Amino acid sequence: MDSVIVEMRKGGDTLFTMMKVFGTVVIFLSFNFVKLEVSPNFTKCIDEFFYQKTAPMLKGLVGSTQICQRLGNQYYYATEYDTTNRIPYYSAYTLSFDKCGSRYNGWFVEPQLANQINPSMVQINKANNNIATFGGKQAVDVDYTGSGFDRGHLNPQLYHCETNDSRKSTNTLTNIAPQVRSFNQGIWNKFENTLYNISKKYCNFVGARRYYITGVLPSNSRSISNGRVNVPDHYWTAVCCDSSGANGALRNEGWSAGFVGENVENSSIFIYSIQNFLPTTSTTLFADYKDQNGYTVKNCLFNQHKADNIINEIASTDDRFIKEKTSLFARAVMCAIKLMIWFTLCNTCVTDEDGYVELVFAIITPTFPIETSTNSTITDILLPMSDTTDDSGRTGTA
Repeated sequence: MDSVIVEMRKGGDTLFTMMKVFGTVVIFLSFNFVKLEVSPNFTKCIDEFFYQKTAPMLKGLVGSTQICQRLGNQYYYATEYDTTNRIPYYSAYTLSFDKCGSRYNGWFVEPQLANQINPSMVQINKANNNIATFGGKQAVDVDYTGSGFDRGHLNPQLYHCETNDSRKSTNTLTNIAPQVRSFNQGIWNKFENTLYNISKKYCNFVGARRYYITGVLPSNSRSISNGRVNVPDHYWTAVCCDSSGANGALRNEGWSAGFVGENVENSSIFIYSIQNFLPTTSTTLFADYKDQNGYTVKNCLFNQHKADNIINEIASTDDRFIKEKTSLFARAVMCAIKLMIWFTLCNTCVTDEDGYVELVFAIITPTFPIETSTNSTITDILLPMSDTTDDSGRTGTA
């Protein structure tokens, strides 16, 4: 697949939003891999927080550092951290259903990113809450003060109620990215609660384990603290209900799904089957699993029919939870094609001085056929391509 990045600027929010959807794919495709070391390849915690003890295979990560998030003598989750943009790429964690206590409001930083020996996260206080002490390769609390953005958790406190320290550990700034306040406290918060309840309902059987990965997609232009900290364009979550450790019929009850929301006001959550959520075939979020009979389960999709039903149930709980049948990559390509068609047919609507357009068009040769129409209307272009049709079937039964 050959790709050249598309960039478009216009004075309207809607077109800018559409190109950020395309940018979602571009970001995944264009990372370059540069490794720094805190816990290289998650060697100290990979057995605990990753399905099949395997970290996601993403297309290279700029300024990437692997962190086994440790508070005291305990590891609580894992984070792939972007030391260039000073936000996490993703955090990987497991979900418990213990009853939560009170919320913790203090904040921590990772001392090893400041060339300090201490392997445990360090609490921020008045003496060390400054860029000089810890801020060379990570955000510190002063970066967020007065920014207008929430400190948005990738791995949320809600999912960690085993102990007080498990909740505290989520409040390290290496697990935080700037999140639009209404998005964080609105639809994303509802999504987190909905996903918790769905997991408790459908992934709480004997032998089940729940593996989550929550990440962000860095933006090209938004930042806080004088450019120090990137404001991501999107938040995403991939869920694996692992039934490989269950017995009998329960071994076929596992499922997986993917979710993405734009980091803006009045956002929606788009819901994908896990195979449609993956932007390219070279990206793997959940490793293959082969059982004792030689059956291979891909992407933690033990039971596709169950996954489809769960996706439909989640989508039914809120009008802004939107099920997508088209893959994330195919949707972005179709958006780009429709935009090119629209600009070809509508030259006069982009010549005003207040809303100029600068285009560097992408040429993408996908590995699958795409159907498009030259009769596309502006409504076709600007509205997301959702589909509520339910597909049933199974892959990789074990």
